[in-house]
Amino acid sequence: MNWGAQRAEIKTIWNCEINPFCRKILKKHFPETIQYTDITALKNPPYVDIISGGFPCQDISVANPKGEGINGKRSGLWKEMFRIICETRPRYVLIENSPMLLRRGFKTVLQNLSEAGYDAEWHCIQARDFNFPHKRERLYVVCYAKCLRCYHNTFSHKRLQKILSKQTSRQTLIPMPIKRFNAESDYSSVRMYNGFSAELDKNRIIALGNAVIPAITHFLFECIKEFDKHIKQVPTNEL
Repeated sequence: MNWGAQRAEIKTIWNCEINPFCRKILKKHFPETIQYTDITALKNPPYVDIISGGFPCQDISVANPKGEGINGKRSGLWKEMFRIICETRPRYVLIENSPMLLRRGFKTVLQNLSEAGYDAEWHCIQARDFNFPHKRERLYVVCYAKCLRCYHNTFSHKRLQKILSKQTSRQTLIPMPIKRFNAESDYSSVRMYNGFSAELDKNRIIALGNAVIPAITHFLFECIKEFDKHIKQVPTNEL
């Protein structure tokens, strides 16, 4: 999400990534950012206005029909992300995950956030909503401290909901040379998986699979900035 934040002119203060290859990429593009390795060992990081990230989806994804959901070994790291949210108390939280989270643990996420004093708005956004020629649907959750809403009780909730419902085109659609291969295609009849080619960079493939589309997160960070313009500033010790 760092690229989306950068496009929205939001500085990333720190990040946490356990994959060595991904850490190198983050360090290359964001050299001044504090970098943490293991979220389970991260305690009381510096305050930030926004915490954004996606906890592992392996136990949630539709690709794992027998997954244990948010109680799984990997997706269960939501508990650690939530702990960091509670320790840091940011004004906003932006969460990304598989749309299957709605069926495999979203109730727990919302309950945790509510008990910690946060309201949440969510939306499933596809890549083609931003004119990319593929689906890549993800669930995005924007959270904000309840006390921010209280300052404009009937205003902030409706305004953010309205902003999130927009479909903003930030990319030029790339025409596909073959008609059958486009965002609407059913690839099941042409797709065969025989493992990765020996010539492919597996680390890069994994990193791409975990990544989010910067244009979408840029849009959501802009939503947060727009929302923040219309609320009264609340001292951080009141959050």
